[in-house]
Amino acid sequence: MDLKNLFKTQAERNKNLKVLTNLDEYKLNARKLLALNVRVGNLANATKCFKYWEDSETTDPDYILQKYINVLSCILTVGMFKGYTNIDSIEIKSNDYCLSDQFLNLYVDINDLLTTSSKDHYITLIEDFLSIGKSLGLTEEMIINAYLKQA
Repeated sequence: MDLKNLFKTQAERNKNLKVLTNLDEYKLNARKLLALNVRVGNLANATKCFKYWEDSETTDPDYILQKYINVLSCILTVGMFKGYTNIDSIEIKSNDYCLSDQFLNLYVDINDLLTTSSKDHYITLIEDFLSIGKSLGLTEEMIINAYLKQA
């Protein structure tokens, strides 16, 4: 997936954000990563992959795509904050893990980025996130189109 245009678009969108002025860099980083954790949780909730009990509720693919795009926006924002925007593209790979395990791995990736931030950890986060999209049946075209349509 080509990330250059996504970073560029997210930078334009972020210009409209009014960031709290009383936050130092540490607190801003912590809140951005917490926001990412919350959005990942919202996506997991939308997929219902964590449920271990019988449930007759169905999942709404459009709602899942919307939540997926929310996480993508947050991941891009974190990457820009950390200066990791010089990533040209990431290959979307299949993953043999069940969806709930993939979400757990994503939380580990976020924690790794918090404790020992590096471009490699960020790339792993993106790779694992894109693998979730593939597991959800999302194509690169679907993701980019939905992202660009997002207000």
